[in-house]
Amino acid sequence: MQDRYKIGNAQTIGSRRVQSNYFSTRNGISALAVLADGTIDHINGRRCAVLAVEACMREMSYGLSGMQPRLDFDSLVMKVLAEMRGYIYSGKMPNLSLSMLFIREKELFYYTAGSNEVFLFDGRDYQFLGGRSGRLFFGGGMTAGVLSAGVKQALQETELVSYLMKKGHPFDKAQQMVQGVVDKDRRGAGNATVLLVEDAL
Repeated sequence: MQDRYKIGNAQTIGSRRVQSNYFSTRNGISALAVLADGTIDHINGRRCAVLAVEACMREMSYGLSGMQPRLDFDSLVMKVLAEMRGYIYSGKMPNLSLSMLFIREKELFYYTAGSNEVFLFDGRDYQFLGGRSGRLFFGGGMTAGVLSAGVKQALQETELVSYLMKKGHPFDKAQQMVQGVVDKDRRGAGNATVLLVEDAL
């Protein structure tokens, strides 16, 4: 079966010693993208992000197999955080930024908490998706995405739109965005990750 969506991603470690951004995507009749940022330059920040993403991908697997997806994001995230506390060292767990996009049958479901940014671009207008979660129409010519804090700190909205309006696959656009972050050459720049999902039909 042909994938319904086009997915692109790109990432840089910035000036940090440890990449604390971790992400995963799935494609098919539905699309799923998850990004977590452990927010500290430490092995436990990375471990926290990896465990969170893997748990979210596992919990959302029903929606990818054609079964009814679990879209009670708040309950899902509480379960994920409880699970992570069993694996992360007994001291203070790193702060976590966590964002999810789930797209199926012209609907976009999103969840985001922390310093990541979730957005929808309809080919002309860039819409920051505020609030913890929501549900929107998603059709041809649209792009949904997640940006980590490192991208938000480096690129202005007008710059993001200029990349999104270019022709080409979302993978190329994501790569260009991250290169734009690198080109800023900011001291103390953190990890930067871009995830983009476009409707291929």
